[in-house]
Amino acid sequence: MPDLPENPKIIMRQLKAVQQANDPNYKIWIPDKDNMLDIHFSVRGPLNTEYQGGAYHGQLLLPKEYPFRAPHVRMITPSGRFETNTNICFSFTAFHPEQWSPAVGFGPIIIGLQSLFQEYKERAVGMISNPSQSEIKKCVETSQSFSCPKCAISHVGMFKAPVESIENKKD
Repeated sequence: MPDLPENPKIIMRQLKAVQQANDPNYKIWIPDKDNMLDIHFSVRGPLNTEYQGGAYHGQLLLPKEYPFRAPHVRMITPSGRFETNTNICFSFTAFHPEQWSPAVGFGPIIIGLQSLFQEYKERAVGMISNPSQSEIKKCVETSQSFSCPKCAISHVGMFKAPVESIENKKD
């Protein structure tokens, strides 16, 4: 039996807020209602990068003390940028408890991860520092047909609607 969260209402409130915001860059789910500490997400490959067109599936692994302790973040699908099934080190994760704030919600964590796709200067645990362009292209293509056996989410058609880049919104 999984650990129970100390703050289930906070987790559900954050999840509901993220789902209602309906950000076009990511989707989020709890695959098992009996385990609120394992949250799945799918994130769109960043626009105007070699990852554009991809849909990448990952996990937020919450400590039972969440939001007072930072989660671990893992990618399930290959992307060419992050190792799969390995905790990824960046500022919104348990690798950096000194930088964590309980005010950081699920959305900023996922968007923070999305921003690291193109930051090749970032080298840390769970990141591939010199990704192969051919491997990235292959991952973009295969990610579009991914279905998660645990949460039953399918990437087929998930991110078909175009998202305008920030530059286009200035007009």
